Amino acid sequence: MKARGIKRLSSSSFTEYFFYLTGLSILITALLGGSLYFYSASMLRKEAIANNNNSLRLLRNAQELVLAEVDKSMGNIFLDSFYASYMDYYYRQDMVTLQKLQLKLDTVLSTNNYIESAYVYYHKDRFVLSSGQGPVRLEDFNDRLFADGLTHTSFNKNYVRTRRISSFPAGEQTIITIVKAIPIFYTSKLPDAYVVVNIKGEYLQEMMDSIKTNQNAAVLVTDEAGNIITQKAGSNLGGLTVSGYMSLPPAKPEDAYVRKLEGTETLVSYITSDIYGWTYIYTIPMSAVTKSIRVWVKSALLIVLSVIGLSLLFSLLFSKWMAAPLKRLLFMLKSHAPDTEQDKEPPEHKEKEVAQIERRVTTILDRNRKLGQMLEEYEVYSKNKFLLSLLTFDEEVKPKTLETLNYYKLDLDRNGYYVTLLFYMDSYGWFASEHTEQSRNTLFLQLTDDLRTAALTGQKGFIAEPEAGHLALVLNYSEFLEPDEAAMLSFSMAKRLHAMLSEQYAYSFTLGVSSPKRGIIRLADSYREAEEALRSRMILGDNTVIPYGSIEKDGRAPISYPISIERHLLGSLKLGDSQAVFHYLAEFEAYIQQNATYMETVRSFFLQLFFTSLKCVYEMNSDFELGALVRNIRHTELMGEETMRGMAAYMSRVYSMILQHLESKRSQKNRELVAAVKQFVQDHLEDDLTVERLGEQFYISASYLRRIYKEESGETLKEYILAQRMERARQLLEQTEDKIVDIAEKVGYMSPQSFSKAFKLETGKTPVEFREERRRFFSS
Repeated sequence: MKARGIKRLSSSSFTEYFFYLTGLSILITALLGGSLYFYSASMLRKEAIANNNNSLRLLRNAQELVLAEVDKSMGNIFLDSFYASYMDYYYRQDMVTLQKLQLKLDTVLSTNNYIESAYVYYHKDRFVLSSGQGPVRLEDFNDRLFADGLTHTSFNKNYVRTRRISSFPAGEQTIITIVKAIPIFYTSKLPDAYVVVNIKGEYLQEMMDSIKTNQNAAVLVTDEAGNIITQKAGSNLGGLTVSGYMSLPPAKPEDAYVRKLEGTETLVSYITSDIYGWTYIYTIPMSAVTKSIRVWVKSALLIVLSVIGLSLLFSLLFSKWMAAPLKRLLFMLKSHAPDTEQDKEPPEHKEKEVAQIERRVTTILDRNRKLGQMLEEYEVYSKNKFLLSLLTFDEEVKPKTLETLNYYKLDLDRNGYYVTLLFYMDSYGWFASEHTEQSRNTLFLQLTDDLRTAALTGQKGFIAEPEAGHLALVLNYSEFLEPDEAAMLSFSMAKRLHAMLSEQYAYSFTLGVSSPKRGIIRLADSYREAEEALRSRMILGDNTVIPYGSIEKDGRAPISYPISIERHLLGSLKLGDSQAVFHYLAEFEAYIQQNATYMETVRSFFLQLFFTSLKCVYEMNSDFELGALVRNIRHTELMGEETMRGMAAYMSRVYSMILQHLESKRSQKNRELVAAVKQFVQDHLEDDLTVERLGEQFYISASYLRRIYKEESGETLKEYILAQRMERARQLLEQTEDKIVDIAEKVGYMSPQSFSKAFKLETGKTPVEFREERRRFFSS
């Protein structure tokens, strides 16, 4: 039977041979092609999911860093109870507290480049405290529609929305608005107030646009409620909402699946943020994932057609000569069917696949290199946040706390002594306004490295950055030391570090040094003492080391405002006595430095002196033109001064401007007075023109009129009156035929004898002689 089949094949017709050869070729091509297609599709899908997730992690970590910076800047606003009670201060007109809260809100924007604007909305009073417009009623507020709608919006931790607003000078721009409640936890239906932070959308959008994606891919970020916060520029999201991609909140923190969206098989990948609850979604059509395979399928079809054509050609030309080889081939197939190796891939195909995988792995590593760098930065931020919790909160040291310390490789003695050295850059406010955020970070990273090298080489402790412009260095000494010994060592270290910073940097620093505290549980007490010592720099001055033990503590009776010094100062200001004004200002400063303990007292005293001085200027002259002066004198600038010396220097500049302005006004009025007196004299030469009579005419004393006239004209008023009378007399003697007695009356003399005597003393001739001489002159 077998021999008969072989014989039949060897002598078969063209049609039978073509059928066998073509069928065998198509079968082999289909088996190999199908296996490669499904294997490649699976590998490409896994690679796409890995790439998508890596891109989403990179985006999440980058945006979390931005939001962490915003939270860090706005934390003082959310947690400050003064903002919850702002309206109480407003109705009491507590100007010191109101200006302090406004300045604190403005400082947040000046030190954080991500924030476009921020405000606090007190819905019960329909009042807004804004960084741009200051305190304003809701109906006058630019963003009143959004603020008014907050009372109808419910949210748990925060509320996030993407909006477009118009601002000057930037014009219309996209912002991401985050809303938090004051207080954070409340039991009533609505909180006391809402804190609205508008983040510049360009930062988050630039991060998203910087991620390289497929042109058919869509990337978007949503909040917990499914609101789209930002999306990839140019992404074609169609008409789908977020619910079309997935259900929120997601069941898993990270997943990927294939879903049919608008008739297209689409690969959807997502990850969530544990900190902010945002969901990051990446979608790409499966056709784009398997695009390279579809090209291979087209090539495979061409190969099949080529095989059929070649089979036709060989069947026509070599059907007889191919019978014997084909017979052996069929025999081998039947003999070795169980051990066949035809379904295995060729070696060169395996080498090509390995090289392709290596290239893909290299691409993934390159893409993740930046992600690794951002993760390192995030770990530094997390470490600093943990250390700040130890410094700023009284909490029991738990095993988890010690585990975290070990994780960050901080070997601290739990029962040892702890001393906090709090560093402050004296000119930080100016530095932050004149330099970029990158320059500021570079400077403080260098400071941290220098302090770590100088102080923590062989010494236990750590460094943290509690707030902008500050660095906290915590030193941990052995529990077997005496407290005085630990205090001496820490103060010596503080002096040495202060000298090092003064030598290496162009900026000055002030250090607050706490007293030693036993046990890590009292670390927060140590930090508070360093803060209190550092606050005393506003009274004791910058660029110094201030131990906590050297400052005066609570328990002293509150000091009274130096009203007598103020009275003398303002009296001197009214008189224009600059020497006395600056003398009493120095007395005012010395009194506060000797008696004041708290900076708030210093600020309130200088603020009161500021307002009473301006009131005094108004009282001196109701017509006083304060336009140019007020533009240069603002109490907010006084409140912005960080030290008592700075406030005294600012008040000194204010008094210099006032005195200069008053002097110019007085000079102008004096000139006007002298001109009016001269005109009056010229018009009333026949009247009684004694200085006393003129003083009564102009409502001033005779002595003051004499002094002013002498200062402005350089001659006495009596000399001017005499000169004008003699000039008028000469004119009358030359131009008229009036009698001497009549001329004497017209120029204010009671008798012709007194007139003649005065005229002769002035001209050397009697009136008659003067007239005759002038007649001879004109007739000759």
